[in-house]
Amino acid sequence: MQRIKNWITENPDLSFAILLAVSVYAFFAITEPLFFTHRTGYAIMERFAVLGLVGLALTLCIIAGEIDLSIGSNAALAAVITVRFTDAWGAETALLFALVISTSIGAIQGYFIAYLRIRAIVLTVGTLMLLRGVALFAAEEKTVMLTDFRIPDFISTKMLGYFSPASILVLIMFIIVGLFMTYTRYGREIYAIGGARKEALASGISLQRPMIIVFAISGLCAGLGGVIIGLRSGTAQALGLQYLLLAGTVAAFIGGASILGGKGGVIGAAIGTLTVNFLNTGLVFNVTPAFMVQLYLGILLIVVIMFQTGSRIFEDRQRRGQLLEDVDRRRSILADKIARLRQSSG
Repeated sequence: MQRIKNWITENPDLSFAILLAVSVYAFFAITEPLFFTHRTGYAIMERFAVLGLVGLALTLCIIAGEIDLSIGSNAALAAVITVRFTDAWGAETALLFALVISTSIGAIQGYFIAYLRIRAIVLTVGTLMLLRGVALFAAEEKTVMLTDFRIPDFISTKMLGYFSPASILVLIMFIIVGLFMTYTRYGREIYAIGGARKEALASGISLQRPMIIVFAISGLCAGLGGVIIGLRSGTAQALGLQYLLLAGTVAAFIGGASILGGKGGVIGAAIGTLTVNFLNTGLVFNVTPAFMVQLYLGILLIVVIMFQTGSRIFEDRQRRGQLLEDVDRRRSILADKIARLRQSSG
């Protein structure tokens, strides 16, 4: 029990994320009989296959102290490319081409963010508009559709009751990225430039390498999400996936990513994504209007940021209190030494 208390104290944001996920799931499981079924579980994991990728990408960007506003446009472009060329090239070739394009876009963004020393929020706004234009051009300003639509087996096959190959692939990506961020030098560099950039640069860490890695992963995740959506539906729209940015941002912050950078992780991103999916799925059962779904997501985001802010203030006060106690203790020790010296000299 003491270990659990210590873990909660050391990880307040992640603890809050777990509590929030359990609460949302329990609420809908109690109020909606169909929510606690295999079919609903499968639907939640299918949503996870796309939103999880976006949440993971944005979590990494926020850890690095940046944000990728172009992620929805990048995903839409990948979906358009995949659907546009699947009939001619086959699904496998088309999706590989789309992934190469989206990953390259992300890596190029990361390079220019580091090379020009500008904030990602500035550059990615421009990239967002640019990719919208490219996607509109590729789609000829209309909805792109497959002429012979059939969902590929590697997207739709049901496995173990709750999973498809797509959702399993995303879970594997979470594991790989988690190991990369935890156990490699490059992962530690990403945390360093997000949490204390000036100090990290002064210690010799290159800004280019972490930025290129983070935004390349972001581009890959966006592209894979767009590919999955395109192959599932058989259609793609150049402006159709902008909602991913808001939902993915909410998932990242619920999972414990800090607005100041340097904090967060893959486990938190997964928990945040599941929480958003629980909420969306439960609201669908209640036939909630789309604007109300957005409203609830916004409220959830505000609550999480307020909790993070309060938690950070509490930690700062505790740290300040410990520092003052340490100063008082040192003063007491020094006073005792002075008193002893006076006694010995007297």
